[in-house]
Amino acid sequence: MGESDMTATVERLTNLGHLSAGVGHHVINAFSAIVSNAELLRLKPSIPAIADPVALADTIIQTALDAATVARRLIDYTRPVTSIDPERSAVEPSSVALDRMVGDAVACEQANRPPGVALVTDLAPTPPIQGHPSQLRALLGHLIANAYEAMSDRVGTISISTATDARGWVVLEVRDTGQGMDAETLGRAVEPFFSTKPGHLGIGLSIANGIWRRHRGTLSIRSQLGEGTQLRLCVEPTPQ
Repeated sequence: MGESDMTATVERLTNLGHLSAGVGHHVINAFSAIVSNAELLRLKPSIPAIADPVALADTIIQTALDAATVARRLIDYTRPVTSIDPERSAVEPSSVALDRMVGDAVACEQANRPPGVALVTDLAPTPPIQGHPSQLRALLGHLIANAYEAMSDRVGTISISTATDARGWVVLEVRDTGQGMDAETLGRAVEPFFSTKPGHLGIGLSIANGIWRRHRGTLSIRSQLGEGTQLRLCVEPTPQ
């Protein structure tokens, strides 16, 4: 295996790890919904007015099918991965200045952005966080790619900023002037393999969320149709 093939395989295995965590959370939530609705069905004979048993059964069936589909897509995603020893590629976390990392990544991205999209930064100095630089660069890449996809005509602005909030936590925000999302799409935005765009896997935000969760960070999304999307990522800095 050549060096470039090894690098691609390591990157895919890393993405697979983060994606698997998202799939795991999705399947656990599905099981919880199935159990809850099955409990309601079990109570139905003693409490006749509790719920419509046919509707509950339909919910159980649909939830199980959705969870099975996500798990099946994860299996399909793993098939092209060549088996290597993941321990060889393990890298110890280091101190990362997120503002500098973002600045370097955006400078590199400027040459690859669509001509109609402006990349704008407002990078306030932030205290260092403990993390994996390559994973954090990949996270930002997924967020930028997702913002590109939100612009159907590839025209608009992506604004990226870093700051420190009132708690002293490091904040990374990515905003776009794209189409935005309705409430249903927003509720499923980080769900693995969910996409409203034909031909897209729908894993970018799920992988990014998995990377950030492993860095002990939180991610929130605000969006409305026609008004773009704002992603806010917060993480506690490295203790001094």
